[in-house]
Amino acid sequence: MAEKKNQHFVPKVHLRYFARDDKGRQIDVWLPKQDKVVKGASIKNQCSKSYFYGKDLKIENFLNSPEAMFGRTVDQLIECESGDDEALEALLFLWLLQHTRAERTITEQLLVMSAMRDKVSLGQEDNEDLRDWLGPPIGAPEAMQMTLDSAKEYFDIISDLRCVLLTNQTKTEFVLSDCPAVSSNKLILKRYMKYRNWGLGGAGLYLYMPLTPKLGFFAFDRHAYELVSRRGSTCNLNEQDVVALNQLVYLFCNDLVVLPPNCDTNSAISQLKEVEEAKPERTMRVNIATEDEDQAREGSKRFSVASDEEFAISPRGGLIHVESVPPIVPRHFPKLRIRQNPKFIDTQSAAGLKRYRA
Repeated sequence: MAEKKNQHFVPKVHLRYFARDDKGRQIDVWLPKQDKVVKGASIKNQCSKSYFYGKDLKIENFLNSPEAMFGRTVDQLIECESGDDEALEALLFLWLLQHTRAERTITEQLLVMSAMRDKVSLGQEDNEDLRDWLGPPIGAPEAMQMTLDSAKEYFDIISDLRCVLLTNQTKTEFVLSDCPAVSSNKLILKRYMKYRNWGLGGAGLYLYMPLTPKLGFFAFDRHAYELVSRRGSTCNLNEQDVVALNQLVYLFCNDLVVLPPNCDTNSAISQLKEVEEAKPERTMRVNIATEDEDQAREGSKRFSVASDEEFAISPRGGLIHVESVPPIVPRHFPKLRIRQNPKFIDTQSAAGLKRYRA
């Protein structure tokens, strides 16, 4: 086999914390689309694809260092069960890296880029000038490299979030998935649904990633929420908390859920299926709009959503907008409570509510 051909989008070091055997080679997985459980699946063949990050191995080799950091950090947390600032900052970066490297994230990026190319081409004659302007379509390695190039900018956006280590001493353990770095927004989904389209800088954002069956990483907007029972940088969970977080992971999974070793398989899957109707097919879409002269105001323009046909014949062109369509989470993390007077910045535009920073 060619060197490093089998490239993991969830690293093996992460999967091994959910291994059922002492050697860390096998895991139990549930395949939701087939509703099938596979006991003792080889870690080597899970959450990976042939040359997913490219044959030049640049990205694959780059990932070696953060993957090693993940292992060192989690081993340290297992030993002490409390998170210091350095470890939590590392986990915040690793959440971002895992979020961007997951197959689902990259696939949706490629679908959006393809849709945008199609929208831009509407009403245009297919010729060499148009093709030169659009450039060649990109693949997964190029999409991942674009994200890595912007990683510092993305990290700066989320660096204000309060980070916490979640400890789980209940009988219900954390599950993992092929897209384990997830996020949601209780503030928006509970109180400001008209601003459902938020990003990493949105008010009310919270992030979660399971680390082991007993430990999880959590980060949240401290001006929008309070985390009940938090003691410094650690929070111990009850069973309702664990179930809610497991369901959140399931809502974002693509093809598989990694079950904790020796769990009650039927019970674990049944809890996840409680929210299956809220599971979205995709979490991003491309909208187009044309200038609406009837709605225009002096000194400004107004745009209305248009069909492909309307966009193609519009003499003034229009707008192409990428929209985030996150799942409507039926059950949020119970210990995360909206503050009585949450602070945020209302942009009074499609940009929605931005996080208050102080």
